[in-house]
Amino acid sequence: MPEMPKRILILTTGTGGGHHSSSEAIRAAILEQDATVDVRAVDAMACFPGYNSGGDEQGYITFTSRFRVLWKAFFEITSVFAGASNAVLEKPIFKKFTRLVNDYRPDIIVSVHPCFVGSIINCLGRMKASTPVHTCVIDIGNPSRLWYDKRCASTYVPTERLREKLLREGFDAGRVVHSGFPIGARFDVEQRSATREISVPNVLMVNPTLLGPEMALNMILETLKHGVTLTVVTGSDKKLKDYLDERLSAVANLTILGYVNDMDARLSQADVLVTKAGPNMILEAVRMRVPVLVAGHILGQEEGNGRYVEDNGYGLSCESAKDLGEGLENLFANDYAVLRRLSVNEASCGDTDGAKTVAAHVLAALGES
Repeated sequence: MPEMPKRILILTTGTGGGHHSSSEAIRAAILEQDATVDVRAVDAMACFPGYNSGGDEQGYITFTSRFRVLWKAFFEITSVFAGASNAVLEKPIFKKFTRLVNDYRPDIIVSVHPCFVGSIINCLGRMKASTPVHTCVIDIGNPSRLWYDKRCASTYVPTERLREKLLREGFDAGRVVHSGFPIGARFDVEQRSATREISVPNVLMVNPTLLGPEMALNMILETLKHGVTLTVVTGSDKKLKDYLDERLSAVANLTILGYVNDMDARLSQADVLVTKAGPNMILEAVRMRVPVLVAGHILGQEEGNGRYVEDNGYGLSCESAKDLGEGLENLFANDYAVLRRLSVNEASCGDTDGAKTVAAHVLAALGES
């Protein structure tokens, strides 16, 4: 009988959004490096009783925008009491997670979601299963403490700063890898011309603010004052798209889109990205060498992402319409001198090859198992 292929289980969430994008990037990189393995990415939220899959993030958007302080409190409490949080998470997921592991029988588990790190290690302990767990941290500025568990076989972090932080906290140096952030191979800077000339700046705006549709409208109107061509992507926020369509349907040089599947192509044509501080969006732009104006952030896990952008010279933080206008003016002055310098800085970023690095380490561990 032929030997059964080794199996890798990737725990992600939803069918869209950042976790799904990162898990798909890792899955594709694993198969590119070794097509003989069996890799399955699973929406781990389905382990919760009553979970209704579908990839719609509207509930999450509502919670993090309308109840920002409550979300921050929830984030901080679960981080401070990570052990207790994992114990709470373990109980409702145990039955379905056990069934998933027994049915698939993975040789390695890779998690790209903080809720499924310590909690699933607890579950595996109750099952008396020895399946090694690897975790890939996909936050850059202020990750939840739920990401970090010394019982993990490997913890992959997007920045050297985060690796140094874990080493100071006593993590085994051989188990913490500065992998970079997992980004899909389709985000290929070769799509962009290194000598591209700018006549009319092309601005891409993706969910720029969590402070409501009026703030988003103000940011759009401020951006249009600078003689740009503007594309606004509202993603899963259907209410925002309806609001903007109603008020801006006749405005020239403006396109308003909902959820799109071609962000790589849109970034390849953009001169500037205006976005909230989501790590996937930021680092996809950095990989494509598109300067970033961070115009908002989720309290909790996205705090610090704007600082990451500024400290590394990849863009600016502009969390009001006034600041955004000043930021655009700064970027466009003197024949786009600052804009060009930021793009050059992005070319030296070492934090965007996470998919390949994680895949290589996981496959090496698989070979040793």
